[in-house]
Amino acid sequence: MSLYIEDRLRWIREMRQKSPCKRCGLLYNHHIKAKCPDCGTLDSQELRELLAQKEVIIGDLRRMGWIFAALALGCALLFFW
Repeated sequence: MSLYIEDRLRWIREMRQKSPCKRCGLLYNHHIKAKCPDCGTLDSQELRELLAQKEVIIGDLRRMGWIFAALALGCALLFFW
């Protein structure tokens, strides 16, 4: 089996063991740690800042997805024109 496939299977197994945190929504392995490593030590103000940062990142990724989709559509239109 190639190294890529083994790494991918390992990553899938790790992701199956993770669940979303009830406070912040980020994934963590609840079998290994009792508290979320991202928000377990944060107070309410710091948690709000973390969630705001998370929303900014999600928005940036969403905009990047639209840009790549538009570029792909533009390239497809030019290619088939």
